[in-house]
Amino acid sequence: MILKLPKAASGRLLLVLAIALAAALVLLAAYVPAGSADPPGAADGMPNRFGAFFEKQPRDARAWVLHARRLADAERFAEAAQAYGKALALPSKVVKDPAVWCEYADALGMTQQGRLAGKPRELIDRALALRPDHPKALEMAGSAEYEQGNYDLALSYWRPLLALLEPGSQMHRELAAAVARTERLARMSPQRF
Repeated sequence: MILKLPKAASGRLLLVLAIALAAALVLLAAYVPAGSADPPGAADGMPNRFGAFFEKQPRDARAWVLHARRLADAERFAEAAQAYGKALALPSKVVKDPAVWCEYADALGMTQQGRLAGKPRELIDRALALRPDHPKALEMAGSAEYEQGNYDLALSYWRPLLALLEPGSQMHRELAAAVARTERLARMSPQRF
């Protein structure tokens, strides 16, 4: 059964559908560059796409974070770290987000063969200052201390994190195993003063 509409109503309906389609295409165009479902090699065009935007909006911290995330997804960690640095240098709500500080630390750590010592550790501390119970910050702080052989300090971050995780979940099991292993190492290592 086909619904017959008066010509005026069908014209308005077509206009509404055209506007909706155009809006959907605009949203899709805005989402696709920020998404992570690009085919291999698509990240190579990122500087061009974002470069034009940043020429017009260089102080858009959220856009810098999106750009940094795309670069990190493409394993371009040095460039991602630079983009995070630009985002966090701008006055915005981004500066108050501990997750962004952790992402920045992670990108920098990847430029150091995965090590979190130095500047990445400082960034993790910034995240913890914003939210002392932030799960990613606790995990990363514990990992940074573990890397340095500071097992008791690693445990001081991982035990509170373990309490936040759902018992029985894979993350809980993995962290519980890491805590047990770290407790054994802490007992075997000389006391530090």
